[in-house]
Amino acid sequence: MAAIQCKLDIPNVEGLKDNELTVGREAFMTCEGEFPKNLNPQKLHFVETAEIKYLIKLLKANFESETKAVFVVTSYKAGDIRWPDLQMTDDSQTFSLGAIDYHVETVIPKPDPKQPQVPGQEQKTEAYGPIGPADIGIPHLYWVILLAAIGLIISLIVFKVVRVIQRRNMIERLKEHDSALAPLTQFHTSMRKLQRMNPAFFGGSASQEDIHSGMDELRHMLRLYITRKYQIPALEWSTRLIVKDIKKHHRKVYAECGNDLQALIKEYQHAFENKQAVIGSDIVNLAKRTRSLVELMESLS
Repeated sequence: MAAIQCKLDIPNVEGLKDNELTVGREAFMTCEGEFPKNLNPQKLHFVETAEIKYLIKLLKANFESETKAVFVVTSYKAGDIRWPDLQMTDDSQTFSLGAIDYHVETVIPKPDPKQPQVPGQEQKTEAYGPIGPADIGIPHLYWVILLAAIGLIISLIVFKVVRVIQRRNMIERLKEHDSALAPLTQFHTSMRKLQRMNPAFFGGSASQEDIHSGMDELRHMLRLYITRKYQIPALEWSTRLIVKDIKKHHRKVYAECGNDLQALIKEYQHAFENKQAVIGSDIVNLAKRTRSLVELMESLS
């Protein structure tokens, strides 16, 4: 079988730099060679591991002939991407596209090195001096209470410093998930692709792998929308931390959607803990609930 050769082309889009692949931007991967016979284009996807998931995503496959195919792809992470041997499969047959290298730019503006940094980003903890003469007849309980209060104050200061550092690191991590599309547009685009590609959504014979894959994609889409919309690391945080941050910074959204958001995230967790009991109709219902919640949250922002 002749080796398949591929090249990556980036179509020009008004408002975006030519020949620059950014997070969420579509690109054309034109491949020529001898492909396996009887491939199912509707089920094609790249062979990925959990560590490299979302580095490259197949949006559409178009076979112009038996020896030429054009794949519409995108990436949801910025950086230098190197595939020594990029492979594709339709779950029945697997084939190699060879080595693929490309660079993905973030769409978040880079900080201006000439712009001075705003002072006061870090807090300093001052040392406490002596608490008074030791010969004053103060009951031991008072000393215990005073030391506990001092310990509490120090803990609060340390906690605030840690939270500032976490927030700063979080902003850096959010760059990995940035896209040229608005959060809601990206959510709808991903939802349409999932419903078009996964048999559970169009009455096909959905396998357990299809159901589990759809469930994983839905949960990722919900958390990615929250991550980009509210600038919190929802892909990494627990349900409690997500809801707590929304309650603090987006009170209107929390008042209308807080309970439903908690319930939906817990529903996904329950589904992952009981995968064998999940059927195709469960995925369809989860998709409807997720879309309704995201659209309601968007209308309140």
